[in-house]
Amino acid sequence: MKYTFKQIVQAFLRKFLGTQFGRIHYLRLDINVDNTKANLENFDLSVKELVYEDFLLGNKLAFHKKKLDLIKERFNDPNYKAYGIIENGHLIYSTWISTERLGLPVQLKNPISLLPHEGLLEDSYCDPIARGRRLHSNMNNYRILKLHELGKTQVLALVLKGNTPAFKVQLKSGFKKLGCFYCGKILWMNFATLKKEKFDRIS
Repeated sequence: MKYTFKQIVQAFLRKFLGTQFGRIHYLRLDINVDNTKANLENFDLSVKELVYEDFLLGNKLAFHKKKLDLIKERFNDPNYKAYGIIENGHLIYSTWISTERLGLPVQLKNPISLLPHEGLLEDSYCDPIARGRRLHSNMNNYRILKLHELGKTQVLALVLKGNTPAFKVQLKSGFKKLGCFYCGKILWMNFATLKKEKFDRIS
């Protein structure tokens, strides 16, 4: 297998300098309940609010110990909720919303807060056996309505640059890209270049 020069440099930085980072799209949507409900009209799967034990029914490669530890932390935080679909005793889809903090790929010393009218779509996973069923787009709309029920009028989403399928799903759901920022580690120290107040001012 051949590696590009960029991949070799990234591997060197990650291994010897503890440095890795990615560029992240910052997206926002103003909730339109009628449009969102219309997009969900033909969505006829049994979605439930998940509990920790439901994730033990998921793909073991995706829900390994480190991931399950993070999930357990989220369930101890009332500002997180998880939704998903279980078929034949198997978790085929899971996804999250956050109502207080902006979840980033790295943990910052000072977490970035959401505004009172904002909610965040976060961390969706579709099992390979369930791909091609439009679950991402439908569960996007499902979560938007859940955030509306919680009194939110705007929804945020973060997508790693290069994840084209996820980016397209968000745009199709009505999200607008407001810009990009970098996030990762430099010399094993977490960082994010996001200046959220700058995006908050964009109408």
